[in-house]
Amino acid sequence: MIEYIYHNIPGNPQWRGSFYERLAEDGEWDIDEFWRLHFALIEAAKNPAASENINRSLALNVVQIHLRVSGLICAHFDNNDVFKIENLSREEIYAFKERLDLAVAGVFSGEVLPESSFDLKCPNTKNA
Repeated sequence: MIEYIYHNIPGNPQWRGSFYERLAEDGEWDIDEFWRLHFALIEAAKNPAASENINRSLALNVVQIHLRVSGLICAHFDNNDVFKIENLSREEIYAFKERLDLAVAGVFSGEVLPESSFDLKCPNTKNA
């Protein structure tokens, strides 16, 4: 499942249809694909092999996804930018961003907050 992180990077042969591709190309926050990405990030965070040393390639891809999604969120809220996330409310964007931020931080810290810590619940709690 961790491979799904790499699918979200432009240039990957399987990029089409990924969470980031749908967001960047269509302004659509694909909720199902977001949870797939979230699950992959949580799996990377829980990986005992990465507890001391995270693979540089994985780290780079996680940071790239986080920076790109965060940049699109900033663009959405910039009145001078044409990019808009079409299918989420302001509150939903903030809630999903919180989940993304903490999942990304977990990849580097190894810490994963319990699902009960969030207002926005993962629809499949085994993925949280």
